[in-house]
Amino acid sequence: MDKGFMGASLRNICQKAGVTTGALYFFFKDKDDLFCNVVGHMMDRLNAVLTEHFSVEVDEMNNGMASDHNEDSDFESARNIVHEIYMHREEVLLVLTKSQGSSMESMPDNIVDQMDAHNAFICEAMCRAYGTPMVDRNVVHWMSHSQIDMFIFMVTHIDNEKDALKFVETGMKYLISGWYGLVKPWQDPE
Repeated sequence: MDKGFMGASLRNICQKAGVTTGALYFFFKDKDDLFCNVVGHMMDRLNAVLTEHFSVEVDEMNNGMASDHNEDSDFESARNIVHEIYMHREEVLLVLTKSQGSSMESMPDNIVDQMDAHNAFICEAMCRAYGTPMVDRNVVHWMSHSQIDMFIFMVTHIDNEKDALKFVETGMKYLISGWYGLVKPWQDPE
């Protein structure tokens, strides 16, 4: 956490851990492998929460429920993500702010790409269900960034889970309202 991935040397890490570099190389092939083992379990948990949520939404879309989506599942998934993030906040901050030079440095972009592929599928199903034209793919991609950016802002600016949960409840209302503003037929306010 002090020096980030690039600034931390294996020699210093071994010295602080009280092990020899030979012992470290017995368990890890290099510094990147060590780094991935430090943060990997947290990334696996976040991915599991996302995958579970995606599965629920895909089932809804495939079962003709695109116009009857249950937003409660969106809020529950967001709360689960917040909980996972704050259980492992130091590791999350390490990936977000100090992973340059590691194989994890593009993790936020990878999550955006995962979210974007899912959102494109959901958007197409919802636009079909509402009889509206497909939303421009660039807009869907931007919204995917917005979703992930909400969590990045939260973890880098809010120190505790309780306040983060309040923030995410409001943020989710904003994101969901924007989503429906794009996929439902537009009613011009008079």
